[in-house]
Amino acid sequence: MLSFNKQKKSSSESKSPEVIEQPLPQTLVQAEPAAQADAADAIKPIRAKKDTFVSNGAQFTGVIEGDGNIIIEGKVEGNIVCMHMVRIENSGHVKGEIRAQQIMINGSVEGRCYADSLSIQPKGSLRGDIFADEISIEKGGVFIGQSQLMQKAQPPVQAKITPLKTAASSAETENQPESLNKNVK
Repeated sequence: MLSFNKQKKSSSESKSPEVIEQPLPQTLVQAEPAAQADAADAIKPIRAKKDTFVSNGAQFTGVIEGDGNIIIEGKVEGNIVCMHMVRIENSGHVKGEIRAQQIMINGSVEGRCYADSLSIQPKGSLRGDIFADEISIEKGGVFIGQSQLMQKAQPPVQAKITPLKTAASSAETENQPESLNKNVK
């Protein structure tokens, strides 16, 4: 516990403040690390998503995966997987598969692109396949390949078709020539 100096000060003493330093009790010093641990658990840092850059003149071979945006100004040979946007700048070149929510191409891409929306800008070129819900090609942009809509709504239903055997169909197969019966049984 801290004690304060409760003496009345004269007017001359009030002009120059006095500082009384006392050591902290041992119990407070020991209790503080536990309080810091509780405070650290209560306040968790928010992880900021950063952009990933492959700068002009850089070459990258392999897989790039990221939570933030990925901006390509150099050369990438490999696949790119992104949770948000992939942007291929004017000097950028990608040879591989790109998967992202949004893809903006102003450089060159060779390969497949999977996205919710894909935009080929005036200086962009794509040679490959597009699987996207929205596609836009601005004047000057080049696309050579095929495009298909992404189908998110429902997975394809696999129906199994089995021929029904009835008494009438059994009688018909018996009356057919032997060469046809081999294929049916």
